[in-house]
Amino acid sequence: MEIEYRQSFLKDLKHLRGTEVYARVYELTFTELPETETLQDVPNVKALKGYSNRYRIRIGDYRIGIEVSGDAVEIIRVLHRREFYRYFP
Repeated sequence: MEIEYRQSFLKDLKHLRGTEVYARVYELTFTELPETETLQDVPNVKALKGYSNRYRIRIGDYRIGIEVSGDAVEIIRVLHRREFYRYFP
């Protein structure tokens, strides 16, 4: 899979520095996700209702918002769940 990182994701990730969830998000997005063949290989992935190509990955109380188009995956946001559904799709 080809991975693209949106500026909003990198900014959100920067705000998470120093928290325990930062290491888990960083590991998943920069190490595990580029090595996977399909999205079904990633744990805790769920399609968002009403969107054919948008998904979320759950990591504790945080959600990573992604958009899939063909073989490319764009990582858009990483937010706490109370903010995620307000700012992502």
